[in-house]
Amino acid sequence: MRKRFPALLAASGGVLMMTALMAAPVAAQKAAPLPRPIRYVIIVSVDGLLPASYMDPDTHGLKVPTLRELAKNGAASPGALSVIPASTYIAHTSIATGTNPGTHGIVSNQAWDPLDKNQAGWRWYTEDIKVPTLWDAARARGLRTALIDWPVTVGAKADAVVPEYWRASSPEDMKMTRAIAKPAGIFDAVVKRMPDFWREFSPPDIKDRAATEIALHLIETKKPNLVMLHIYEVDHWQHEKKPWSTEAIAAVENADAQIARVIASAKKAGTWGQTALVVVSDHGFATYSKQVRPGVLLKEKGLVTMDERNRLTDWKAVVTSNTGTANFYVKDARDEATKQTLWEVFAPMAGKPGTGVGRIFTHDQIVAMGGDPEAYLCIEAAEGYLFTWGYNGDLNSAARGPAGHGFAPDHKDMKASLIFYGPSIAAGKLEGARLIDVAPTVAGWLGLKMERAEGKALPVGIKRKKVPQ
Repeated sequence: MRKRFPALLAASGGVLMMTALMAAPVAAQKAAPLPRPIRYVIIVSVDGLLPASYMDPDTHGLKVPTLRELAKNGAASPGALSVIPASTYIAHTSIATGTNPGTHGIVSNQAWDPLDKNQAGWRWYTEDIKVPTLWDAARARGLRTALIDWPVTVGAKADAVVPEYWRASSPEDMKMTRAIAKPAGIFDAVVKRMPDFWREFSPPDIKDRAATEIALHLIETKKPNLVMLHIYEVDHWQHEKKPWSTEAIAAVENADAQIARVIASAKKAGTWGQTALVVVSDHGFATYSKQVRPGVLLKEKGLVTMDERNRLTDWKAVVTSNTGTANFYVKDARDEATKQTLWEVFAPMAGKPGTGVGRIFTHDQIVAMGGDPEAYLCIEAAEGYLFTWGYNGDLNSAARGPAGHGFAPDHKDMKASLIFYGPSIAAGKLEGARLIDVAPTVAGWLGLKMERAEGKALPVGIKRKKVPQ
């Protein structure tokens, strides 16, 4: 179940200039590009997968033969830089666009909603993404695309879409998912392959096996050029029991098995010879035992107005907590008094033992890290702490869970996983990789244009060889 706290080719691809409007058939034939060694890309996001799962599996007693093979014979990163905050929806959109959150606009898991009118709704809708995505670029080139449980894909223009979406966490959510998924009849086809599918596919509690089964069906029947699959039992159990717990290890081993099924499916479809597999995660994990509710201090300073039922009705400044970080927003950009109050309250807390605040970032620092340009200040939790929501209650209390994420990308525990693997991928170690580099790398392989990307294509070695058409 999802944790629900109320909680690029950066212009390097350029634009190809047309040198002639027409050419003789012979000349055109000579100018035709050689067959691409990679015509299919499958991106599998294992939410919360830690790089040690493949870099050092023996230390944790992991039975992960597939990840071991990928790390040995693929291009593996010892830890990719995530984004700020290092959280699921934000990071997945950066993976899909090659841009930072401040550019693509998905700056938190939950939608902007200071007065809580949206009832804790998440960023489910693709129309909120401000820049083109990988699936947009693939569609523009006439390629087939499939998105399975990928965040922020309700309304995505892809050939197949089973978006991550829930509202009431009840069977009613499955009705909505069936209504918005495409192509029509996709679930009926998957149930024929997996009769117990509906027992394992109940948003937001979607088991990895069920989500993967959808991907296998599409790979074998539609042969999409781009598949983006998101599985998240690893994330769930690391939240619930902490990383390297018995439950978390079992989830990692299960994810390994799902990746193996994806590879087998591409082989069955006859596309594996020209496929590149990308295994990626969105963030790392940090453990904690204490929590801080920054909103309490805003209420004490009179920066928020509450009604008789302690519900927010108006504000001069509000805070959005992302577990590891918290952003502060000032309603009136000209309100220098409120800005000064925020600084005077939180700056002295940064780095002071017992406050729960580790670092503080100014607006300019937030922007420089690729964060939300609308935020005035950002604080990061100290080691052993998290930030929680609300303006009422205790400032300090015991944490509700043992582990989470949402910290700044340079936090020691926030590194994400990233491996490239396939018949055309050369073995190697990728240093300095970032999540925003994934989309430009994939775009280069598929011949896509992603002119808004802020990342760059990674130096993944490609085995140049003749491949069947």
